[in-house]
Amino acid sequence: MNIINVSKQVEFTYPKDDKYIYCIPEGINISAGKMYSIQGISGSGKSTILTLLAALRRFRQGIIEYTFMTKKVKVTPKNWQKMVGPQFWGNIGFSFQKPELIEALTVKKNLVLAIGKTMTEEMALALFEKKEWDEIKNSRIGKISGGQTQRLGIIRAFGANQDIVFMDEPTNNLDQSNRQKVVDFIQKYRRDKSIIFVSHDDKFMNMLKIETTFEVCEKGKLQERRKRILQPKDVKETHVSSH
Repeated sequence: MNIINVSKQVEFTYPKDDKYIYCIPEGINISAGKMYSIQGISGSGKSTILTLLAALRRFRQGIIEYTFMTKKVKVTPKNWQKMVGPQFWGNIGFSFQKPELIEALTVKKNLVLAIGKTMTEEMALALFEKKEWDEIKNSRIGKISGGQTQRLGIIRAFGANQDIVFMDEPTNNLDQSNRQKVVDFIQKYRRDKSIIFVSHDDKFMNMLKIETTFEVCEKGKLQERRKRILQPKDVKETHVSSH
């Protein structure tokens, strides 16, 4: 089953950028329960493509169909504002480079709000040593480090109701030891979730054994702009099965 299906090419431009147009071609699919990576040179638009796949941005043209466990949603430029909101994003987990946590709440309450009281301690202790967790769990978000904040964002992304998780540079603030913990955490809690990664951390990606790799390439022109387009990466280059 495909959890995401691009049934009409998605196109997006930034308001003040007349140089590039970002495209996700018709036929790009994300299957349920599989892991994907999006590669490309720095500044190529990987994060932009990731947020388009998550419907975090209103694209100018195209159709993306989502098949969640509880419902199906078809998102277009015309219905984006109506179809995309808290109920829609309740099916999606996000782990970005700078997680948006609620500063008015403690560390623990941020997690309880996202994943529930029952799983908070167990999942927290999968990424934090008990001593470290006990020291920070009642602290405000502004009092903890960037690496601790990033680990909280990862935990929050893996709530019970998420069918798909988008992860943008999830290890950029983490050392080798915590990188391994993140790998173990994902393998334990991903269950049947689909996951899409953007990461420059090759060691981390190899540890996860990604099933399908895409890349963002500059390729031709559209509407007088250079196309930055998502496409399956060459199987011979990546040694993985392309989609």
